[in-house]
Formats: sequence, structure tokens, C-alpha cells
Amino acid sequence: MIVVEVPFSTTFFAFSSRRFSSRLKVSPMTPIVFSHRYSLGLPSLVLAMISLTGALETSAAASNTFSAVNAAAVSSGFDTAGITLVPVVLTGGHDTDPQDHGRPIDLVAGALGVTSEVFREAFSKVRPVAPGEKPDEARARQNKAVLLSALGKYGVTSELLDAVSDRYRYEPRDGLIWPNKPAEILAVVKKGEILAFKVTDGGYGYSSAPIISVPDAGCGPVSIRLSFGKDFQSNGSISSVDFQQ
Repeated sequence: MIVVEVPFSTTFFAFSSRRFSSRLKVSPMTPIVFSHRYSLGLPSLVLAMISLTGALETSAAASNTFSAVNAAAVSSGFDTAGITLVPVVLTGGHDTDPQDHGRPIDLVAGALGVTSEVFREAFSKVRPVAPGEKPDEARARQNKAVLLSALGKYGVTSELLDAVSDRYRYEPRDGLIWPNKPAEILAVVKKGEILAFKVTDGGYGYSSAPIISVPDAGCGPVSIRLSFGKDFQSNGSISSVDFQQ
């Protein structure tokens, strides 16, 4: 275990890989405790990524931090040379469950603040039109009344249901999907081996885990965690990428 006192602003960082795992929580002048299976110089890797994403407030703080951490890394015997941060390439991530017939139920349920199971149960009682089509006014009113009857007890209002329905209604025949923003992820690479991943921007609008690849580096099986919630700008975001155990 390595303990280093570092003066920079509060942040939280999760780091994991096939070799080690660490979680970091810091506040001004609070000792940072790093622990991992091999007692390697993990702090230097973590702080390099934090510096890249702007977590360090001043160059003086960064200099002091790296001096302290590098000393700890050297004493631990870990070679930090040759480590690079490589942008991850993401493909896909907008598949839907076959039982939902093209509807992004996880996104809809997340934006409404209910579980996918609760929404599926409520939706099973409506008379839907084909994905991408709009129902006539009478059917729309009837379907909405059915949904509100089932979802009202979870705090779903008429206004919220309208907003979410409009957000995730799309025309698949035109090759379009609902609003989305690609995530931005960095891979920590050394000698062609990926040591860890850092999600710098989780994006939004993912309904399934995308396929990831890293240029010039081998990438084994990974576990991608998606987060869903009422905020459209983070609903369906990537919260973490970890190696499968």
C-alpha cells in the first residue's frame, strides 16, 4: 500500500484492470491511499490520466503531485516508461431487446424513473402501432391513459410521459435513431497491452453495450456498464469499462 499526500481539489476516480484495481477519493491536503495486488506504481498511472482530464488545478500542484507519486512509484519498483493513453473506438451500442420490437425500453424506462420490467408490464396493456409510426389521436389517448394508470403510482405524469415518448420515438426505416452522443474512453496502454480504461465522457443514448477496440493493442473481453436515469443528457451513458474476470 502507498500513501501520498496530494494538494488538489476533491474528485473521485475508479480504476481497474486485469492486474490490479484501485479506487481513489481525494480532497484538499488529504492523504491518498492506493492499494493493489502487486504493490506497483499505480498512482503514477492514475494521476497521469487525472492530469490529462483537467482534475489538477495548477501546474505547481501537478508538479508537486507527480514528484511525490513518482518517488513512491520508483520505490515500489514499477517501470512507468512507455505508458500511453489511447482513445478507444466504439461501435454500435443502439440495439434493443428482441422482446421490445425495436423500442428502446431501457432508455424510456430510465427517463421515466421506473425499471424496464415495470414499463414492459405497463406497455403490455396498450395497443401499440408499428415502431416509428404515430397512432391516430383516439388510440394515442387510449394508450396514454393505460400507461398513466399503471405508471402514475411511480410518479410518472402526463407531461413526463409526453416528453419521454417524443424523445425516444424514431423512424427506423430512415436509418435514424433517438438522440445520442458517443462516449469518450481512454485506454491505458503499455507495450501493446491494455492495463485499464478511463471513461472521460459517458455520452448518452446507449441502449446496449457498444463494441470497443483499441488501435495497436489487444483487447480481451470487457464488461461495459450502462447507467439510466431521468436526465436526458446522461440517460444511457457508459459509467465504467472493466476487464471480465
